[in-house]
Amino acid sequence: MWTQTVTPKVRNISVEIPEAFINQPLEILLIPTLLAEDGEILRGQVHAFFDQFQSDANLLRYDRAEINEP
Repeated sequence: MWTQTVTPKVRNISVEIPEAFINQPLEILLIPTLLAEDGEILRGQVHAFFDQFQSDANLLRYDRAEINEP
């Protein structure tokens, strides 16, 4: 695992990755780090941030026969 904290000045970010990561699948996760130090306020800020990415699971459909297929 590798982490890097950046302060973007524009909407596009370019990050130089370690050589070992080339041709490997990567997961990129962006989390704002300027959060309050008070635990209760911090919890509210984190919930508010992730609430904007909520989706309605009732809209998902699947075929039960496909679940156990290899």
